[in-house]
Amino acid sequence: MGFLLLLYAGLLVYGSWYPFAWGEPLAPPLTFLHSLPTYLDKGDVIQNVLVYMPFGLLVVAWCGRRLPFAVGLLLAAITGTALSLGIETVQQYLPSRVPSLVDVAMNFGGSVIGGLLGALVSRHTMPGATFLRLRDSWFRPGPLASTGLIVIALWVLSQTTPLVPSLDIAQLRSKLGYLYRSMMEPYWFSWGKLATLWCYQVALGILLCTLLHAGRPPLRLYLLLAGFVCGWKMLVVGRVLSLEMLAAVALALLALAVLRRLRPNVLAMAGVALLAAGLAIYELLPGDAQVLQTSFNWVPFEGQMNDLSGLENILEFLWPPMAMACLLRQALPFHRQDAGAVIGTAVLALGMFMLEWLQQSLPGRYGDITQVVLACVGWVIPWCVRVRHAPAAGPGRHPAPSHG
Repeated sequence: MGFLLLLYAGLLVYGSWYPFAWGEPLAPPLTFLHSLPTYLDKGDVIQNVLVYMPFGLLVVAWCGRRLPFAVGLLLAAITGTALSLGIETVQQYLPSRVPSLVDVAMNFGGSVIGGLLGALVSRHTMPGATFLRLRDSWFRPGPLASTGLIVIALWVLSQTTPLVPSLDIAQLRSKLGYLYRSMMEPYWFSWGKLATLWCYQVALGILLCTLLHAGRPPLRLYLLLAGFVCGWKMLVVGRVLSLEMLAAVALALLALAVLRRLRPNVLAMAGVALLAAGLAIYELLPGDAQVLQTSFNWVPFEGQMNDLSGLENILEFLWPPMAMACLLRQALPFHRQDAGAVIGTAVLALGMFMLEWLQQSLPGRYGDITQVVLACVGWVIPWCVRVRHAPAAGPGRHPAPSHG
């Protein structure tokens, strides 16, 4: 956990100081501490809160049993604020950046919110004890199952970021109009997008099947999860619920009704194959808009730092490889998992690089090394989760899939 915390702090520093074009400060040092900006961009405010929430959560999780939750929360607030203040101070020497006391305040708020969410993963708090009892009653125990639940949470975030709802009737009418045009005009419907979403939705349902206790209803839980995400997307500012998504969910339910009866290792391997196929199809689809860049981008996260769409892009490329690794760890016997991790990393890195390189010839797309890095990071994380080696077991001891 300490390594993940340092890694995430490093990413915050990298993203806040990029492109590292140093120069003389435009105002006396620390002027930003006693001056407020004349205009606040809502998207920038939201982003400053969201990006520090994982930091606060990781600080509280790192404290774990060593410190009381209140101390961990205080430490999250202090370290998050100190990190933000240090970053904003250095930004004075980056002419392309604008340091702001508001950013520090939003980063503090994000650290506190993330730390409060950490109460849900601590058995030493009342909300955490209640939440974890509910988790244990539905899902299999162990850190690998918890990693699978984190993958599902990342998928939800990738679909609902920036999480800000709006009840504006004009916006809702516009989104319903988009659905109507997709149904009435074939031009608006993308079969490639449907194929990608179907692969991802079936794989998510399979992941749920492997995480649930026997006897729990995976189909109903998947439908509840997908329904929540689809409904929330109709309200979230800047997100659109597509006809392809609705069709993918409906078709995924039909596929899951059949696939969930497979043997556990076969079911998990089917999920891995579907995720790989969905990722490949998405990578080879033409883009929706004209892009100015045509050459391959070798600078990590260069295109993900301008607005909230960058955060969406990061999440979209992080969760599928994480899900693949979680499922493959369940399918492989213990003595083959090291080989699976090493070979899988090499295959995924090479495959993603080739797909990104091919994007230079696709309209509306361009190759980006960031996607390769994100895929590899997502793949590696589940392999770092420690799982106790169970004694060799026959087919009767192998975890059985849940049936709804």
